[in-house]
Amino acid sequence: MKISYTLTLADINAAFRLHRRQKLIRRVNIYIWPILMVICLIGSFVFNVQTESFSLCIGIGTGSLWMTICMPIARYYNTRKCFKQLFPSKRTDRTTYIEFNEDGLHTGIPGVSEIRYLWNGIAAFAQDETTTLLYLDKSRFLFFPTRALLPDQRNVLNDLVARHVVKRKP
Repeated sequence: MKISYTLTLADINAAFRLHRRQKLIRRVNIYIWPILMVICLIGSFVFNVQTESFSLCIGIGTGSLWMTICMPIARYYNTRKCFKQLFPSKRTDRTTYIEFNEDGLHTGIPGVSEIRYLWNGIAAFAQDETTTLLYLDKSRFLFFPTRALLPDQRNVLNDLVARHVVKRKP
């Protein structure tokens, strides 16, 4: 079964959203820095200006403020950079393909790169209505838009994954 699709920036954003939803720490991570910043702000009001605790609270609070502001900006920048690096600069056609069979999967960008994976190299599988992820390890994954699959192709893919992918924590 071969699926061809045009990759967009929205597809990559959807893939990263699904990836973040797979583990609790990835979901909670965006809230850690703002919570730490508020705790340090409260601590700086509680402690006297002359104590070491006040200086520590101000230092950690400033770092947390910096991380609260910079992490979303860095995520946006890195997502766009990742998308731009997928295709050569002179290439305007963003068509990619992925092919599934009993042996494994074959994916590529025509004229740029092709790669084959065996099913035992796939660590985990995640799917929602917008994106399908095939994890190679805990932080690397292949993705494609679920909209590229017809309903019967989606059933075949789910059957192949159920038979061949051994569930490991991504």
